[in-house]
Amino acid sequence: MTRRILTVAVKTELDVVAARQRARQVAALCGFNKQDQVRIATSVSELARNVYNYAGGGSVEFAIEGATSPQILRMRIVDQGPGIAQLEQILAGAYRSPTGLGLGILGARRLMDRVDIQTGPERGTEITLHKLFPREAAALDATMVGALGAQLAAPQENTTLLEVQRQNQELLATLAELKTRQDELLQLTRELEDTNRGVVALYAELDEQAGHLRRADQMKSRFLSNMSHEFRTPLSSIRALAKLLLERVDGELSGE
Repeated sequence: MTRRILTVAVKTELDVVAARQRARQVAALCGFNKQDQVRIATSVSELARNVYNYAGGGSVEFAIEGATSPQILRMRIVDQGPGIAQLEQILAGAYRSPTGLGLGILGARRLMDRVDIQTGPERGTEITLHKLFPREAAALDATMVGALGAQLAAPQENTTLLEVQRQNQELLATLAELKTRQDELLQLTRELEDTNRGVVALYAELDEQAGHLRRADQMKSRFLSNMSHEFRTPLSSIRALAKLLLERVDGELSGE
């Protein structure tokens, strides 16, 4: 079951901004957190910009699939343009046009749970984005979806200014998050350096101990060699003398 929320026509650059704003609003009203709101708004904005730049216009439709939790937010971006000739190369990450065609599609594939693309020279392009509702989000019935659509259909003033301010806030939040990640990375790097120094010191100590063991083994070997020689020398003499006596070389043994 699919319930349509709103459709935004994309004919001008202002419509691209409006599509981004509506995407963020729809995501917020559906219960998505701030990060998912930015992901959804960014994906829709990039694809709507492609529609404006390469197809001369189109539309963005927001709808909800499913009647019970977890529902799916579906965004369908449609145009009647020439289609995407290098789609396979774009999806493989091997194609880049001078204007950046393909980056929006690749970005949407990373940010969304599922992306379906249908394109052709005679049919234009239809890209459908799917984003699963958060587990804690309540299911929206037909009445709630209708009210949500009516709320979003109401005209808003200063759309461009408001969305630019919103994007600036999102950019600042992203920069702050990156700064935090950078600080964490630097701290981790310092900890790794300390660990590496400890490991190097440990290896040096192990090498020193191994040297002591090698020297002790060499000393033991020399000691055993010397002791063996010292034992063999008198024993050999005793054996020789005993053999002479037993063979009666000087005659029968006397009492002496």
